[in-house]
Amino acid sequence: MERHEQISVIVAKFFKEGRDTNPYASAETMRSLDHVIRTGLADSLAHAAAAWRAVYQEQNRIMGTPTRENPFPDREALAKLRQMKETADAASEWVSRIHALEAPANDRVYHRIRDNNQLLELLIDVDYQLAASADAIEAATDGLTARNADERLATFQTQLDAFAQAVRERTRLIKSVPA
Repeated sequence: MERHEQISVIVAKFFKEGRDTNPYASAETMRSLDHVIRTGLADSLAHAAAAWRAVYQEQNRIMGTPTRENPFPDREALAKLRQMKETADAASEWVSRIHALEAPANDRVYHRIRDNNQLLELLIDVDYQLAASADAIEAATDGLTARNADERLATFQTQLDAFAQAVRERTRLIKSVPA
């Protein structure tokens, strides 16, 4: 083989070994995008958690401290207060879970066995759905006050459940890949 023919063989082998021809769609770029998306998700959920925590604190101030005349707070008000705190805690827990979501390993041993790039593209699609869900969760908490918290709680819980289902789908995609 002549020298110029060897170069084409080397280039073909280079691209065949799992390297991407598009530098903007490489596995490393997709991993970075996945990380950026997850950080944005966590920020949206942290904003929602902060809004619910502010409502909880406002409601706690409204209830006031126990007095000699009224040593026990109203049971319904106390139940609402607990529910608001649980909602804020649930949103905060999802922030931690989002930061802890795993990404597929960047190993070369199994790169030929599994299609890592296709998996990363699927993850970005799922993360896009997660981002839309997180934006809806954040939008549900805009203008949240102690007065309108009861009406918004059911909607928030529904959106948080949809978000949890999308996270389970993402985890299922990762778990289906041999490690």
